[in-house]
Amino acid sequence: MILLSLLGLFVAADATFFYPDAQTSELEHILVDTHGAYASGFADAITPCSNYVSGGPTFGRETAAQWLRVAFHDFVTARVDEGIGGIDASIGFETLREEDSGSAFNDSFAFFRPYVNARVSMADLVALSVSMSIGNCGGPQIPVRGGRIDATGPGPEGVPAPETSLELTLEYFANAGFNQVDSIGLTACGHTMGSVHHGGFPTVVGNETVNPNNNSAGEFTLTPPWMSLTRKLFTNTWME
Repeated sequence: MILLSLLGLFVAADATFFYPDAQTSELEHILVDTHGAYASGFADAITPCSNYVSGGPTFGRETAAQWLRVAFHDFVTARVDEGIGGIDASIGFETLREEDSGSAFNDSFAFFRPYVNARVSMADLVALSVSMSIGNCGGPQIPVRGGRIDATGPGPEGVPAPETSLELTLEYFANAGFNQVDSIGLTACGHTMGSVHHGGFPTVVGNETVNPNNNSAGEFTLTPPWMSLTRKLFTNTWME
């Protein structure tokens, strides 16, 4: 009886470290503890905001912009009417598709991987990375709710490309739950967060623009249209 009582005390004491639950506590630790001895280290990838997860601040890319691209490619293939897709980390199975070109996805997932455990899914980290990118680089703090379930395979295709017609682009966005105003705003304003790179889009960014030293970091700018659309991304129930 004494042993059981002691075990009960240990369980009760351990539970007090997590509020309101273990999952929320761990997500909060990743999001909030960005400095000091108990820092999670997650924010290091976007500190400073010109930094890149695999090359430092002069690599010519920015982690914050790339994390937004990862989330966009992950959720835009959703089928709201069918109840499938959204932020579910299915992009991790889709990196060989032509519509998902570039190293942003594998670079980002390699950075996220050590933070995945029984309480925090890869999908939660994709959502959290967008909130941190916006909040830590000049924008507002966007609340994030945990509990997303990771996909076990690739999702449907349907990421708009630069050469995709307007009609088909709007159809893709409509499938994901976005109206025409949001779709055009997201397409027109989204790339102000970073740059289009030759490695991912050689037909858009020609050889004449390539810096041999690869040290021309793009300008990082937060615009109101993008921030309002990002809020919608997090408030759509199918993405929570």
